[in-house]
Amino acid sequence: MRPHHPLLLAAGLAAVATAAQALEPITAAGVRDAEERWSQAFVKGDTATLALLLDPAYVSVSANGISRSKAEIIAAAVAFAAKNPGQRAPPLPDTSTIRIFGPAAIVQHRGATDISVDVFRYRGGHWRALYSQHTAKAGVS
Repeated sequence: MRPHHPLLLAAGLAAVATAAQALEPITAAGVRDAEERWSQAFVKGDTATLALLLDPAYVSVSANGISRSKAEIIAAAVAFAAKNPGQRAPPLPDTSTIRIFGPAAIVQHRGATDISVDVFRYRGGHWRALYSQHTAKAGVS
């Protein structure tokens, strides 16, 4: 019996570790789970989870037309968590709709004062937020 080459053994172990990572389903439930993990990570200031859930090109545009990058959103989460320790995000409301278009998903949220849209893309077995747009409802202040 020949000894195994160290590089082949390392490559094999890496393949097993990669296969062991759970892939998120390309379903509305998979997107809903990503949304809920994102909300929890934001209120807790969980920078590691936010770094994974937000695409490197992520941009959020507020109802005032101010755009914020991934880094700015992560910094806002840290500040929010520091001011609101122990906060928990509510679950995604039933009024939110999730539509999937192949490797993309659009989530619409309808709140009392605003409407928002999150755009996700599926890459490498995981949903990543790519863009968010928030719009104030007309006549609501």
